[in-house]
Amino acid sequence: MGANGTTLPSESQTLHLAGPADTRLHFSGPPRELTGTIPIVNKGTEKQKIRSIVVKSGKLRGAARLPLHEIPFYARLHGGEQAIVPTTLVLDAQTPPGRYDLEFTVGPSTLAATAYVSEVVDLRLDPTQITILVSSATSYARTLVVENAGNVPLPTGPQCDAPIFDSFDLIGTFLTGLNKGDRESVESMARAFLNEWADLKVGMLVTKRPAIILAPGEKRAIEVEFHVPDDLKPLHHYQVNLQLYNAALALDIYTTAKAGSGKTKLKQTGGSHK
Repeated sequence: MGANGTTLPSESQTLHLAGPADTRLHFSGPPRELTGTIPIVNKGTEKQKIRSIVVKSGKLRGAARLPLHEIPFYARLHGGEQAIVPTTLVLDAQTPPGRYDLEFTVGPSTLAATAYVSEVVDLRLDPTQITILVSSATSYARTLVVENAGNVPLPTGPQCDAPIFDSFDLIGTFLTGLNKGDRESVESMARAFLNEWADLKVGMLVTKRPAIILAPGEKRAIEVEFHVPDDLKPLHHYQVNLQLYNAALALDIYTTAKAGSGKTKLKQTGGSHK
């Protein structure tokens, strides 16, 4: 590359990749950020700058999923100067983990390189917060959009369980327990507090959904059923935190005066009862 960024004939170029012909460069990291270094030298006498490097990458694709033929690379070297330049390769986010061979070329010089793509688990949910108004039913349905933004398949089972907690905070529980205990006995007050604390967990939320394997880059809408215990207290607020891989779903459960009065099934989609 010349000083103005245009390609010059090979015999006129003074910028070269530095090192013996058998030098192998190494890059590693997730597909969007493989880091490494590239050695370069200006064998001429005038200052030169380079804005990109030619790449021969085989199966690798860039961020836009097009074949990777060139990468941004900026360096400015005075005559005779040499440098090792930190470089980042940005690949297709769904590039499978593994080892890939490639080559970099600057002017007449070419060096081999190896890219080690690491595994990325990145499950995304929409929405990430759900509110359920519980009446006499014990089953409630919602639609979730799930996306695999990583580079490995993500299997999900048909069911998971998570504890339901009373939203009463820890400080409130502590004070309630102390008031219920015998103030003349530290042991009695501690026992009363621990009893109140234990009561914060009121049961298990059972979540049922289709068993699927979500491919890298895949996004789909699935129906999820939340099954709540039939003995939740009326006019109460409960909280559940669901974790699936790296994704979290916060569930707020509010009970009506009819909570616990029956076991009929009620489905709700899009925020409205049916």
